[in-house]
Amino acid sequence: MEAPIPALTIGEKTARYAIVQGGMSVRISLAPLAAAVANAGGVGTIGGMILEPDELTEEIRQARVLTDGIVGVNLMYAGAAFDKMLDVCIREGVDFLAIGAGFARGPFRILAKAGIPAVPIISSPKAARLVARLPDIAAVVVEAGQAGGHLGPEDPEVSIWNLFPEVLSSLRGAGYDGPAIAAGGILNHQDIVRALGMGANGVQIGTRFAVSRESSAPDEMKQAWIAATGSQVEWWSPTGYASRAIVPHGDEGLPRVDGSGVRCDNCLKRCLHRQSGFEESHCIRQALVNSQAGNVREGLVFSGGRIGEISEVLTVDEIFKGLLGG
Repeated sequence: MEAPIPALTIGEKTARYAIVQGGMSVRISLAPLAAAVANAGGVGTIGGMILEPDELTEEIRQARVLTDGIVGVNLMYAGAAFDKMLDVCIREGVDFLAIGAGFARGPFRILAKAGIPAVPIISSPKAARLVARLPDIAAVVVEAGQAGGHLGPEDPEVSIWNLFPEVLSSLRGAGYDGPAIAAGGILNHQDIVRALGMGANGVQIGTRFAVSRESSAPDEMKQAWIAATGSQVEWWSPTGYASRAIVPHGDEGLPRVDGSGVRCDNCLKRCLHRQSGFEESHCIRQALVNSQAGNVREGLVFSGGRIGEISEVLTVDEIFKGLLGG
C-alpha cells in the first residue's frame, strides 16, 4: 500500500512532493529535466558547473518559461568559476542555490543578504554543526556514499541509512530545525518511506532522473547507465575527492593533461595534477565533457550506487509514478 509523500517548502515556494532532483552538472540536468520534475510536483535543479555564465542564465530563464514550480541551481564550491556563477544565480533570483563539493561561510552570508534560499550539501556531523550556525538556511541535503559523482563522506561506502541519523542528530542538536533531505542510494517509493521514517523531511534523487528522457545526457551515456552492472568508488580524480562511477567503465582512454594535448584551464580551485608526483593526471573537466558529447570510452560516466537496478529510460512522469507508490 502506498504511503503519502509530504510537501516540501524551500524559501517562499512549496513543492507538492518532497522529492528533489539532484543537480547533475556537465549539461546533464538542464532546464528540460528540472522543469519536468517541478511540473510533476517535485523540486527541479539545474547543474550549473562547466556552463558559462550566459549559458546558466539562459537555462534559468528557459526553466521559468517551462514551469512555475520550484527550480534551483547546484554549484560546486570547488569550481574556479564559482563566484561568477554565484553572481548569475543572485542576479536571476533563483528559487534556491545548492552548494556542495567544499564549504565556506562567505557564499551563504552573501545569499542571505540577497534573499536567495541556500541549501548546503553536507556529509558529516562536523559540517552539520557548521551549517546550523549559518543564517537563513532553507534546507540541508545530507549526502551519503551511494550518491553519484564526487563524494563527501569520509567513508565513501557509507549508506544513507547509517549516515543520516548521525548527521540529523548533529543538525538538531546545534539548533537547526529546517528541512533535512536524505540523498545517496534513494531509488524507489520504499526508500522514500524509509527515509521519512528516520526523520528526513524529503529525499534527493539524481541517477534515476539522469536516466530519463528529459535528461540532457546523450544516448550513449544513457545506454552506458542501462548496461552498467553496478558502481564502484574510484580514487583517481584529480580533485582529491573519491568518486563513484559505473561498472564496467572504459576509463583507459581518459584524456591526459600531459602528453595527450589537453590544455589545463584551471577549472578547479585545487587540482592534484598541478602537484608533482600525482600519477593520475587526467583532466576531469575534459573527461566529463567527452562523456556528455557521447564519447564514453574516453570519458567519465558517474552514477549512483544502485545504477545496476535501473534497466530502462523512463519519462519523468513515469519515474514519479513509481516514486509515489504507483
